[in-house]
Amino acid sequence: MNFNLVKKIKAIPTENPLYAMILSIPAAIIFLLSGLHAYWNTPLVDDVVIFTVLIAVTPPGFAQYYRYVRIGRIEECFPDFIRDLAEIKRSGTMLPRGLRAVAKGEYGALTPEIKKMDAMVSWGIPFEEALKDFAKRVKTPLVTRTVSLIIQAERAGANVPDILEVAAKDAREIKALEDERRGSMAIYVAICYLASFVFLFVIMILSAFFLPVMSEAGASIGGAGGIFLREFDPMVYTRLFFHTAIIQAFASGLVAGQMGEGEITAGLKHSVILILIVYGAFVFMQYV
Repeated sequence: MNFNLVKKIKAIPTENPLYAMILSIPAAIIFLLSGLHAYWNTPLVDDVVIFTVLIAVTPPGFAQYYRYVRIGRIEECFPDFIRDLAEIKRSGTMLPRGLRAVAKGEYGALTPEIKKMDAMVSWGIPFEEALKDFAKRVKTPLVTRTVSLIIQAERAGANVPDILEVAAKDAREIKALEDERRGSMAIYVAICYLASFVFLFVIMILSAFFLPVMSEAGASIGGAGGIFLREFDPMVYTRLFFHTAIIQAFASGLVAGQMGEGEITAGLKHSVILILIVYGAFVFMQYV
């Protein structure tokens, strides 16, 4: 077995989490068609649709979260890498050789990327191309901007060590500002969860107490009541409330991702969590 090929295939979802849908969407379609065939015209068709959505969005949602955590760890170590590269360059060592020396150090999640750049340079690939390839793999404004600055400084023959130190300081400050922004936006993510929980609580109160009263009122009035009370079916409204809560949970999750991490796809994991909470709450209510 070609283990390098296997590693590349495993890395695809983390490089672009939406690629995880290549597997999740067909699996969801197969599950949907099978479920509709087995449970059409039954209440269980709701479960089929819900789990179809979960099968489709869970892999890309958590692949996105894995990439978010990985990129965060890379950006945390990136300023130290640039600073050490500047110190080696100041000693008179060329950047490609300096990269080999830096690759022997430990930079957390950034270490595999540094070793990959060093391997590319050792194979004869220009240092500039290795840096560009690294920036393409990480794909964050911080790394792209710093790499572009290093390349331009190397081309211009400027005082590269000083520029590298300035770039390291700039990267550290930008990372600190991003962490501060994420911390301040965490309250809005919590608000999205709280709003979803309040909505779910109201829906469950209506389903547990209001709908049975309406049903009993219609049964006691009988033919004397209006057509609404005479034909009132609490199961229909419980099912409607269930659909509404599921849709609200999915939308709230997307909003939480957009506000907390700046990407709507980052909200898929929140949507999955909230949908499971809503589903579990209604299942619990049925058996209590």
